[in-house]
Amino acid sequence: MNMFNRNSICRKLSTLIIIALLPALAIVLYTGFEQRNLSVDHAKQDVLLISSSLAEIQKDLTDSARQILSTLALLPEIREVNPQAGAWAILAAVLKQNPQYLNIVLTDLQGDVLAAGGSYLPVNLGDRQHYQDVLKHKKFAVGEFIEARIGSTKPALAFSHPVFGLEGQVTAVLSTSIALDRFARLYDVTHLPDKSFVAITDRQGIRLFYYPPRDETNPIGRPIMQHSWEIARAASEPEIFIGEGSDGVRRIIAVEQIRLSPAEPPYMYVWAGVPAAYIVQPANAVLLRNLLLLLLAAAISLAIASYLGRIALVEPIAELGALTRKYAAGYLEERVRLEKMPAEIAALADAFHDMAAGLAHSQNILRVNEARFRLLMDSLDALVYVTDLKNYEILFINQVGIRQFGDITGKICWQTLRKAQPGPCLLCPKRYDRQEKSQPDGIHTWEMENTITGQWYYLRDRAIEWVDGRLVRLVVATDISEIKQAEIKLAEERERLAVTLASIGDGVIATDIEGRVVMINQVAETLTGWSGAASVGRPLAEVFHIVNTATGAPCGSPVEKVIASSRLVCLEQHTILLTRDGRERQIADSGAPIKDKNGIIIGVVLVFRDIAEQLRTEEELIKVKKLESIGVLAGGLAHDFNNILTAISGNIQLALLDRQLAESSRNLLQEVAKASQRASNLTGQLLTFAKGGQPIRETASLQEVIRDSAEFVLRGSKSACRYHFPADLWLVDIDKGQISQVVQNLIINAVEAMPDGGNIEVTCENVGSAAAKLGLSAPGDYVNMSVKDHGVGIPANILDRVFDPYYSTKQQGSGLGLAICHSIVSKHDGRITVDSSPGQGTTFSVYLPAVRQGGAARPEAERIASPGREARILVMDDEEMILDLARTLLGKMGHEVLTAADGEEAVRLYQEALAAGKRIDLVIMDMTIPGGMGGEEAVGKILALDPEAKVIVTSGYSNNLIMANFQDYGFRAALAKPFEIEELMEIVNRKLD
Repeated sequence: MNMFNRNSICRKLSTLIIIALLPALAIVLYTGFEQRNLSVDHAKQDVLLISSSLAEIQKDLTDSARQILSTLALLPEIREVNPQAGAWAILAAVLKQNPQYLNIVLTDLQGDVLAAGGSYLPVNLGDRQHYQDVLKHKKFAVGEFIEARIGSTKPALAFSHPVFGLEGQVTAVLSTSIALDRFARLYDVTHLPDKSFVAITDRQGIRLFYYPPRDETNPIGRPIMQHSWEIARAASEPEIFIGEGSDGVRRIIAVEQIRLSPAEPPYMYVWAGVPAAYIVQPANAVLLRNLLLLLLAAAISLAIASYLGRIALVEPIAELGALTRKYAAGYLEERVRLEKMPAEIAALADAFHDMAAGLAHSQNILRVNEARFRLLMDSLDALVYVTDLKNYEILFINQVGIRQFGDITGKICWQTLRKAQPGPCLLCPKRYDRQEKSQPDGIHTWEMENTITGQWYYLRDRAIEWVDGRLVRLVVATDISEIKQAEIKLAEERERLAVTLASIGDGVIATDIEGRVVMINQVAETLTGWSGAASVGRPLAEVFHIVNTATGAPCGSPVEKVIASSRLVCLEQHTILLTRDGRERQIADSGAPIKDKNGIIIGVVLVFRDIAEQLRTEEELIKVKKLESIGVLAGGLAHDFNNILTAISGNIQLALLDRQLAESSRNLLQEVAKASQRASNLTGQLLTFAKGGQPIRETASLQEVIRDSAEFVLRGSKSACRYHFPADLWLVDIDKGQISQVVQNLIINAVEAMPDGGNIEVTCENVGSAAAKLGLSAPGDYVNMSVKDHGVGIPANILDRVFDPYYSTKQQGSGLGLAICHSIVSKHDGRITVDSSPGQGTTFSVYLPAVRQGGAARPEAERIASPGREARILVMDDEEMILDLARTLLGKMGHEVLTAADGEEAVRLYQEALAAGKRIDLVIMDMTIPGGMGGEEAVGKILALDPEAKVIVTSGYSNNLIMANFQDYGFRAALAKPFEIEELMEIVNRKLD
């Protein structure tokens, strides 16, 4: 039987076998080529991931150098560019903390080294590219391949940063460098396949790093192959290509550019390469072996085709069909028994077994690649995961994520990475729609707080093609919780600043460089009438409308003045602020520039306040100083005049005591006594201005003083007083004589303001704690006395001058009345004000300190009718006529009188009397002795001799508050010149009792 007969079963079986093997052949070829392509594609992704990972590490290295240098450039010791200011110590401390750097140096603008963190030889860095780039661009720069000159001569990569002065100019340059041999410690490159490499080149294509080292073909510091360099330099994004290296090995190479910013050219290139043969060799071997096995099976099948029959083929083929279906389902470990099968079918089955083994081997390669990918992902200090864009299933998560969330592979991302979220994030469905219609749309970045851990992450999200060809979402999440905490603290600091601005008493307005309002505090809102919301963004002149007080012309722009001077300035004096509703405020203001960290002015801050009350207080002080100036002159005149009046008045009173005096002479002397009394009243007014004219106070009822003084003045006039006194009116601490003078002057003015007569309203009321409201100097309670007439009033143009000395609108007036009132009230720690309208009358208000508790009006001293017991009295005065008068008056009272011309003589006489056992019972001494020891010094010496000594002070001009507070200086009483005989008798008899 011819086995090759056209109709023979062998031929048909052979034909069937060949036809049956064709699908297997197609599968083997397709699987082999697909596996080869997948291996190449995965290798490209792996190489790209390696280069990207190295690039990120290098960026971190550059950012670390930039942060260190920029921080140093802000230190005052560095900005002063003074090696003696501590720059050496600072650079040495920083270098010690960062040993990866060869050195850190500070150079001047010529490149000469001023300070260094480590040892160095004096060199110049002016020719270095990184130094020149800093001076050219005035910002951080990365250099090229160099051999270090400072501290070491190793090959290195340098970094530089400018140092800015106070005016924003570059004054020096900070530089550091890292040895190239340290790069190997920064990269985990131990898992690269044989003949693979990773490398770094500078901007000129010079090798900075190459692993594994090959000095014979790829030396450090030498340029790379021109072909590879042209590809890298022309690429704007990470590039993958297949090329032949310097060692002749053909590789899949990925190169990624590193830039300081997206707009700048690359300063460094990161390379990674894997041999192409390493990638395709396993796939080629599997394909070749499978083809050989398939061919062997076909040959065997054809050889034994003549021995197989129809029945012998059916079951084995069915069994093979079942086997192929299992392989299709993924059960590649399945096998069939070959003993009972014909040789041809057994060979075919064996070929299927080999095919399954080849497929299993390919899958193993995929697992190895996956393991490499996972190793890279697990080495990152960030959460990395991959999710399906359709069903949100987590396909991969690295070890950082597993430590935080557990192994959640296969679970839904928004259900496991988020807490209590009802559905996918809003961004994902929209991005999936875009991805379906186009290619992956690049990297998306955002910040997010994880609702499970509470940590903040910075996320980099991009769509990539997964191993099975579908689009997936790759997310790299870096923990930025510490940065967020810093931002929160910064926000809190801003809030504290806002609270501070809101709490200060001055108005504050901040503007930008164009003069538009960017911030206004609450006080400024009140003063300008503009709210914060309405003022922000408006020109300063619209919100802060200021004019000159005198001319009414608008003031110059405060912003322009501050910017022109570039420092704190006080703006125009005599400035009025026109508020939004048209009111005027007298203000004082100042302005200062707002500068950024580089010293550039970015705005202006204005500080201003309402000074209306301050100006009123200053006007009051000016009035008081005018009165004090006149008081110096008046006091001196009154002192001398009172001594004369004392002698005249005393001698007249002595003469009037003579019972044999003729009536005509008595009448003449009485007229002289009246004239002396009027002169005494005049000196009393002059004493009001004197420095020492302080009131001799006592607690008294103000209403009694008012009634007695007013009734005395109103005798014979057409006017009358109407009194309004509350029953609980507080007592006051006053000099009754001086306050009586105030009342008399005010009543006289009221009478003269109503020539046809009328009612004068005199009102008193208690005013509690009025010091702050009325601008009074002393805190506490006050009693207000107001005197109101219904006369012609005072014109507004002279109202502010009524208290000026010698200013009067009366033809016969002296101009001292109201000035005296002002002086008296001021010395009582009070205040007097006036309010008047022409045709409506005038009201004077006097505020005097009140005595609410523990005070009681002192009763009038009773007159001593009898002269009392005889005593030895020492009188000290520089006026001989005063001494003669004292001898006569006291002698008539039965006393023995000793006299002294000054304090030294008085002390000597008192000491001699003590030594002789003839104690002096009473001393009367003048306070002021021109050219000699006065009473203030003498009383101290007498009290040192005899602590029980009784000393009375007398003066025509009280100095240094002694007359008002005589007890504080050791005196037992005070007697003002000129005095009546009754006053002298009363005080002498009282102190001798």
